[in-house]
Amino acid sequence: MPKPVSWCYRAHEVRERARHSKTQTWTRRDIEDLFEVKRASAQTLMKAIGGIQNVGGTHLVDREVLLEFLDQTIAADDVSGAVRSRREEAASPPQPKRMKFSLPGELKSVMAADLPANIEFVPGRLSISGRGSEEIIEALYLLAQALQNDLRTIQGLLDPLPERPQVADNELRKLFADLEMREAHNTKTEVAPG
Repeated sequence: MPKPVSWCYRAHEVRERARHSKTQTWTRRDIEDLFEVKRASAQTLMKAIGGIQNVGGTHLVDREVLLEFLDQTIAADDVSGAVRSRREEAASPPQPKRMKFSLPGELKSVMAADLPANIEFVPGRLSISGRGSEEIIEALYLLAQALQNDLRTIQGLLDPLPERPQVADNELRKLFADLEMREAHNTKTEVAPG
């Protein structure tokens, strides 16, 4: 007879703790704490729970999937058997696809001015174009390096230009117009042959 799962006698308590928790996505550590199990058991449990999402190499389980798993195992005649059955039927967690990029030595010190034309900066908008995903991802990688080396310049390219203050007072408008006229007159006087 297979050994029962360590938490099978506390299944209702585990279900209530999960139901009242504010956690929406559960990590392996969260599962360890909830079920009071060790790392390997938590990994096995996550496989049995199913619906594993791989986000940046971290496996996560959605709250609703966890609650559904607990409801189904509690409803089963044999909690340990239901867990074993789910674990055997479960698919392997998704593996992230890795793309390897390495910048040539001269591009490790890339600055904003060195970026290719397919990376465009407009105040309030960044645009990257390419012939396919790989070219666009390579441009993102290059942009990340430029951000590390030349952040202030890139911020200046992306930040909206400050608006010229509008003069609401008619007297101030007249004063500025008069100053502009005098400045233009002085410039003509200085340039005129004398």
